[in-house]
Amino acid sequence: MGQLMLNRVISMQRESRRLQIQPHNGTADSMVDRKDSTCKQDHCSQGGEIQYPGPHLPEAAVTPGIEELTIELSSKSGRYYNFPWSLLANESGNSIRYLNLARCAFSPTDELCFKSLSRLELSDVAITGDQLGSILHNSFALQRMQLKFCNKIICLKIPFHLQQLRYLDVFDGGSLLRVIEVEAPNLSNFQFMGHRKVHLSFGVGLQFKKFDLYFPGAISYVCADFLSSLRYVEDLSLGSRCEMIDTPVLHSKFLHLKHLNVDLQAMTFSPTYDYCSLISLFDASPFLETLVMNVLQQKMLHESIVGDTSHLRQMPGHHHDSLKTVKIIGFSSAKSLVELTCHIIENTSSLESLTLNTTTGHPFDSCLTNNTGKCNLLGVDFMVEVGRGLLAIRTYVEPKVPSGVELNVVEPCRRCHDQPPPMP
Repeated sequence: MGQLMLNRVISMQRESRRLQIQPHNGTADSMVDRKDSTCKQDHCSQGGEIQYPGPHLPEAAVTPGIEELTIELSSKSGRYYNFPWSLLANESGNSIRYLNLARCAFSPTDELCFKSLSRLELSDVAITGDQLGSILHNSFALQRMQLKFCNKIICLKIPFHLQQLRYLDVFDGGSLLRVIEVEAPNLSNFQFMGHRKVHLSFGVGLQFKKFDLYFPGAISYVCADFLSSLRYVEDLSLGSRCEMIDTPVLHSKFLHLKHLNVDLQAMTFSPTYDYCSLISLFDASPFLETLVMNVLQQKMLHESIVGDTSHLRQMPGHHHDSLKTVKIIGFSSAKSLVELTCHIIENTSSLESLTLNTTTGHPFDSCLTNNTGKCNLLGVDFMVEVGRGLLAIRTYVEPKVPSGVELNVVEPCRRCHDQPPPMP
């Protein structure tokens, strides 16, 4: 058998083990009373995709040997299609390596066996924490799990027996989730994004390499409670739209941290928050190489350095000799932000590049990069603050930048400056 023919046979065998289910000619609940739905295989599709005229999944569709199963449904009425979990019971799910469920209900009442499952993705699935536990109970091979907007989960438990689990991503779009308990001993990559604070509980000895946390108060929460689990973290991202207290002084070091991202963008931020309190976080990261901060505010309420006659504070801190790249998005004239920037310059001998972006930082907001070639209208208050931020850079920051450091100042283009203010 020639190599080309052999490759075709292997490809056909691989595709025969992959199944993707989507509704055809209607939404998931458009034929909810129909009992005789028959499947129609799209021979022109890729990946063994099978489409159905109605929502009902025939038992013949899920057979032993399937390795990838994707169920993607939609509902105009907001009702969830109740996926018949029994089709995956009695060892029917043993061969599945990748399970992706989206926009449906999955309500198992018994433990399922997914002994080969290595990747699980649930998006907008009506499932409780206990029902998710039925999936995880025998999923010893699970390596990656992603949960998006599974808003019926109140307590998310990741058990100890998931010893192969390395990646956990949770995106919470609702308000029910309160607790995340992780006992999986080898989890190294964790990401949580939510609109409200959740309680995190990590097993003893759990060490992360990459850790992303986004919810109100995330920075102070992590710095106060989770330093032991982040001792070996290399990539750390913290985001908070409502940081009410200053970053506390840290008594431990992130000796392996190379990349730090701090996201504080909001419509407006508490004017009492002192950006210089972040120095404690930077000083706890002596081997930091890259720092990215997003401090964008649509309306800046902090004390402005423009017109201020007092001197800049001189903050004690660690001298950095590894930090090479610093980028600040949404740079403004907030006095404590200017002081923080000057502190970084004065205490970093290794600095190679400093970018101060006074715009929103999003490429689609730039008339130079978006498809229309036109400027997006920026609010009057925002444009006024842009001018103050640029003045603060010229007055306080530029004189402190060493000649060997590349300073990049990003500002709205001339057309953005000259355009008339938006109509009220």
